[in-house]
Amino acid sequence: MSLLKIVGTVIASCLLIIVLLAVLAIDSKPAVDSRAAEQISDADTVNRLLEQIQQSVDDRFNEHVIKVSESQVASLVGFMQRAAPYFKGNVSITDEQGTLEASIAVPVLWGKGYINTHLQILPDDKLNVGHLKIGSLTIPGPIAISLGEWVINTYTDSDIGSQAKNQIARVSMTPSSVAVTIRPMDGFLRSLNDVRAGLGATEPDQLTERTAYYLRYIAGRDISLDRKSHSISDYLRLIMARAREQSQSPEDAVAHNKAAILALAVFLGHHRVANLVGDVQPDVEHALKPAAPATLRGRSDLAKHFIISAAIKMLSEQSVTFAIGEFKELMDRGMGGSGYSFIDLTADLAGVELGKVLGDPQTALSAQDELARVFDESVYMPDIDGLIEGLSKQEFTTRYDKVDSDAYLEEVARIKARLAQIPLYQHLEQGD
Repeated sequence: MSLLKIVGTVIASCLLIIVLLAVLAIDSKPAVDSRAAEQISDADTVNRLLEQIQQSVDDRFNEHVIKVSESQVASLVGFMQRAAPYFKGNVSITDEQGTLEASIAVPVLWGKGYINTHLQILPDDKLNVGHLKIGSLTIPGPIAISLGEWVINTYTDSDIGSQAKNQIARVSMTPSSVAVTIRPMDGFLRSLNDVRAGLGATEPDQLTERTAYYLRYIAGRDISLDRKSHSISDYLRLIMARAREQSQSPEDAVAHNKAAILALAVFLGHHRVANLVGDVQPDVEHALKPAAPATLRGRSDLAKHFIISAAIKMLSEQSVTFAIGEFKELMDRGMGGSGYSFIDLTADLAGVELGKVLGDPQTALSAQDELARVFDESVYMPDIDGLIEGLSKQEFTTRYDKVDSDAYLEEVARIKARLAQIPLYQHLEQGD
């Protein structure tokens, strides 16, 4: 047999295997039917889970037991569904096993298909996966773990996947909860930082470089050094004027707008937004920030909601941004939180709209022009009078039940109606 025939046979065999795996992995119907609105009703309990994780990081030289309830995992799965409507998931925890089921809608040649998965985790003195099912394929647990470990190690060119697996010292289960014993995190966190540095060792891309440029620019302005708070309008006016000077075309404007908004989100919102972009801080040990927080409608929290939402919108889908803002408000209903706030949600949605007009080539230049001379916050943020905030979980449930109830959707519709009255956000509809 000639070399050409051998190569052809190998290629044909590989294609056949790929087609066969696709047929086995993709189903015609979803295996999961779940309602995100019910799952995220206990989002406020996720705060306790985050506190445990933070404690294991802060106290990194000792072993920790992280207790996770079924409702906490279900809330996170519900958040994923709100952020990605093509995803459906369910979770179940008993004293014998934990299971996670998911259905992901995918386009196929014959219309719409679904990747249905079923992951079984067993209690043990290590990470023990019983099996992973993908459609009609069943992958034994040890093989599934090894595959995941190999993929992570290969992608990062390290052994961080193996280390992550070995961090789990024990998994125990009771009905509706699981306790994961985590070995001391110090060595793992050090390795994780090395991996992160290695992944970022390549030359920074254009977005990273531009974001770093705009971050340095805004940090050097007089208002950033002033100990008196300034409206976010003042920061927008300065940075968008600079972006306008740098933009030679609509596509150019989109690129500079994205970098400028990301820089403001890092500077005025939270320095960890930089993790979405890359190494943009001149000094990684001392993140740049203003001498006094920026405000929106007289409130610093609204300025953060607004600018971070705008940045996330410019990096993701609108549904993701909305889901993050909504989930944050649902978490705030718990003890010690500020309560569910439709005012905060308004700032989130206004940020989304800003990201849309700045990120669309049809409106990027005109939005730059308008924001480069903005003094009035009503240009981009609607009035917040009459909007409800500070709702406890009980008050929220009494008023709205769940986030897909008619009462809740009416409140969101009122906010969107206010946003629709803002001329800046009408530009996009006119351009479509």
